[in-house]
Amino acid sequence: MVILKNDIDLMGLREASRIASAALRLVRDMIREGVSAADVDDAVREFIFSQGAEPSFLNYEVEDKVYRYSTCVSINNEIVHGLPLRSKVFRAPMLVKVDVGVNKDGFHADTAWTFALGDVPPRIRNLMRATKEALYRAIEAARPGGRISDITYAIYRTARKYGFHAAETVTGHGVGIELHEDPIIPNNPKDLDKDGIIKPRMTLAIEPMINVGTERVVTLQDGWTIVTADGSWSAHYEHTIYVSKEGPEILTEDIDG
Repeated sequence: MVILKNDIDLMGLREASRIASAALRLVRDMIREGVSAADVDDAVREFIFSQGAEPSFLNYEVEDKVYRYSTCVSINNEIVHGLPLRSKVFRAPMLVKVDVGVNKDGFHADTAWTFALGDVPPRIRNLMRATKEALYRAIEAARPGGRISDITYAIYRTARKYGFHAAETVTGHGVGIELHEDPIIPNNPKDLDKDGIIKPRMTLAIEPMINVGTERVVTLQDGWTIVTADGSWSAHYEHTIYVSKEGPEILTEDIDG
């Protein structure tokens, strides 16, 4: 069921989004040689708690699994849900994708960003450009009276324009009262099942994940990390948005800005 938000909900979501964005800015300043994904996770967890909030991901339960970290840190061919392990040490050239969720007084915001470490190849820079463009084109498509598939096709077509592929099975989602709410927002049209109407007062986490190579994905034996099936690199950007009567409003912040 889609949960429409009222004005009080929106106030809470704005504050959660502010904290999540500030956490990603903290991450941006940490991305350098020798830092580990666990260092990032520790810093983000400490910062979120310092703001009187909680990491939405920490102890999140999916079926019989419990996530024991505060962030997801995915590198290179890892698309999403990468574990922030001490052994995952940043070495250039590398793409580092960090996903952060914040629960502030029962309101959840979700945001992710891709950071380039060192001199990554031009095609990878282009991948980042394409994925970020897909994010903003998808947000622009999130207008009252439109359809969830409008968001999906905005991501898919932008990826194809650049010669890349929208990852299959991974999705955006509703967000706010719960970390994951209806509707599901596929990145790849092959994953469209039911196609809902976009309504005012929806809050959505829109998150294109685009691969250099195949759209196919594989989940690793850890049960969480999703990687490209061909080992090609992937990029990931995400904003939490509010759909007003006038159109989409971005609640989280552009970390490159």
